[in-house]
Amino acid sequence: MPSAKEKIAALRREIEEHDRRYYVEARPTISDAAYDVLYRELRALEEAHPELIKPDSPTQRVGGKATAGFWQVRHAMPMLSLDNLFAKDGLDGLKKWIGSVEKLLPGQSLEWLVEPKVDGLAVSLRYEHGRFVTGATRGDGETGDDITENLKTIRAIPLHIEDAPEVLEVRGEVYLPVSGFRRICDEMRTAGEEPFANPRNAAAGSLKQLDPAIVATRPLAIVLYSPGECSGDLPPTQSALLAWLKQLGFPVPRFQKLCHTADEVFASIEELDKIRDDFGYETDGAVIKLNQVALREQAGYTSRFPRWAKAWKYLAEQAETRLRDITVQVGRTGALTPVAELEPVFLRGSTISRATLHNEDEIRRKDIRIGDTVIIEKAGEVIPAVVKVVIEKRPANTEPFDFLSHIGGKCPACGHAPRRDPEFAVWVCENPSCPAQKTRRLEYFAKRGALDLEGLGSIVADALVVRGLVNDPLDVFTLKLEPLGALNLGTDEEPRIFGGKNAAKLLEACQRARTMPLARWLHALAIPEVGEETAHDLAKHHDTLEAVADSALLRDVVALDRLHTEADAANPRAKVNRDKSDMEKLQLATQHTSLIEQANATGARLLAAGFASPAKKKNATDADVTTVVGPVVAQAALAWFSSDLGSETLRRMSALGISPRGGDSAAGDSPFSGKTFVLTGTLQTMSRGEAQEKIRAQGGNVSSSVSSKTHFVVAGPGAGSKLEDAQKHGVTVISEEEFVAMLGGAKTEESPKQDELF
Repeated sequence: MPSAKEKIAALRREIEEHDRRYYVEARPTISDAAYDVLYRELRALEEAHPELIKPDSPTQRVGGKATAGFWQVRHAMPMLSLDNLFAKDGLDGLKKWIGSVEKLLPGQSLEWLVEPKVDGLAVSLRYEHGRFVTGATRGDGETGDDITENLKTIRAIPLHIEDAPEVLEVRGEVYLPVSGFRRICDEMRTAGEEPFANPRNAAAGSLKQLDPAIVATRPLAIVLYSPGECSGDLPPTQSALLAWLKQLGFPVPRFQKLCHTADEVFASIEELDKIRDDFGYETDGAVIKLNQVALREQAGYTSRFPRWAKAWKYLAEQAETRLRDITVQVGRTGALTPVAELEPVFLRGSTISRATLHNEDEIRRKDIRIGDTVIIEKAGEVIPAVVKVVIEKRPANTEPFDFLSHIGGKCPACGHAPRRDPEFAVWVCENPSCPAQKTRRLEYFAKRGALDLEGLGSIVADALVVRGLVNDPLDVFTLKLEPLGALNLGTDEEPRIFGGKNAAKLLEACQRARTMPLARWLHALAIPEVGEETAHDLAKHHDTLEAVADSALLRDVVALDRLHTEADAANPRAKVNRDKSDMEKLQLATQHTSLIEQANATGARLLAAGFASPAKKKNATDADVTTVVGPVVAQAALAWFSSDLGSETLRRMSALGISPRGGDSAAGDSPFSGKTFVLTGTLQTMSRGEAQEKIRAQGGNVSSSVSSKTHFVVAGPGAGSKLEDAQKHGVTVISEEEFVAMLGGAKTEESPKQDELF
């Protein structure tokens, strides 16, 4: 039998090969389920042998520590941008530029390679001895931000490469596929957040997140197309370079056309324009590069751009239509956003009837007026935007748009006087009782993963707020059957009555919610940074909401992060302190020692309370622990409970007699206490969510994968690879009947799905 070390190495190689086939070649050879089996096996082996974990293991892509900011990285070679050629200049403009390069290289037969211009964020990847060591943004071309941990979350980036030069720097573009962009925007809208403007902004915003775990939730991708510093010989042409990079395991442009004349280049640009919509990611042009690398140095550079390459910018597809009106939407944060209501027009595959106007300053700058004929285009090829006004078609009676006058000086949703944010060009409604915000909070409160208030969907939530029956989510516990049954979900002209039967179901759901466990309530209250899993983590270590509000554990997590930050800054060996005098370094050393001692004491308290575990990293100090929740979550939870909203929520719940319970102690001598369960297959007597809730309520843990630390696998019909994993690890497999028996025989009907009408 192979040793653990040999097995881990083999699994890493196999997973890396499958990553390459999936992300680079787009030709996977195994199913997602089979890939997951390999990944879980590797993770289980590494958990059993932590001394064998390496930073370039596939399991370590996510897990870098959230940072307080980004270090600066100086590029070994400048990262230059490209000068533009514009489609409006046509073939003549292209010939003029190519002719200028030919003059610089007389007598040479020039070749040109045409590639797509991906609309993303330029980055540089540095490998030393085949290991990915540093990833950075372009920045100002000379210096960029160190985003290594964030880039490691992108599976298309190999963490190590074989047969590479001692030093190899590869440059390219990180982007967000259109499908991923739309999914993220939908999730942001559902959460009441303002969505990203376009995929490029989403990619850039993702890479600037300080927590790699957040970055890992974004389906980022990358394409590599040029070298930076290299200690070995590079291929002699751009086309050969791309083939070499692909061989090393890097994703490269999928469209490459080798051309010899300006006419061929122009034809390739037009060919690319016809097919680029099928790529699944945004392109805003083509890149034209001199193919022969040796000739590039002879052609030379300007102070900002290479003379031997250009970016061809396509004309954005536009349409002309009439601006019928401007409406103002209220976001979750209270931001008032103007929206253009348009005569419907077909543009780039869809009918557009609304477009963003961004903010008041943008409307004023473009002098956009209601009744104008406007030109619209899809900003970033996705989000419609008003580009300009067709002045010659402006009606005689139009007036300049005044934002505040247009809304009557009041928030359209609540009538509260808005305030213009001095930092951003946006008006904000600061009324926490704004009905637009109330509705979103109520929907979140009632959703299936929170308090599961059957029958309370978006339409019902909106009607409850508009009709004055609910002002705060907790008001649902004061609803009466008769007025709730008479609730009008439609308009006064076309009423749609909620009905007594639906009202009774909702009131029954409210009664069940009163006894929901603490984790459900922590999730339902929409505390910033506290999602479903985090809510369960907090509930496991706190008995009540009041205990979370005044949690010494959370305060220690915040304090530990602060001490780490201050200790790093006071370290006399830190880069920022290299130029300090000997006396200053001596003072810093004393301060550093004191801070480490405080951090050690804080970490020890968290370890003793079970709210942290020792850090699994080489050379870890006593202060290096992994806490159950991070400092961002801890700070956000404490801040929410100390706010007026949090304090009032606790008071209301006490008055309503609602006191959800958490903590492991509630489980007592339960057979679930301290045990880890994995669910697989279909459950017949309850939903999977209900089963998970019951396990947690009895003091157990729920995991999505099987390892040697799993105690039970509950297997229903259709159980798959997790059953094989259980057998491999010697984990006890039980049926649903046995699971129910462990619960004490109590069976729970699965809650019926909400009627589509509501």
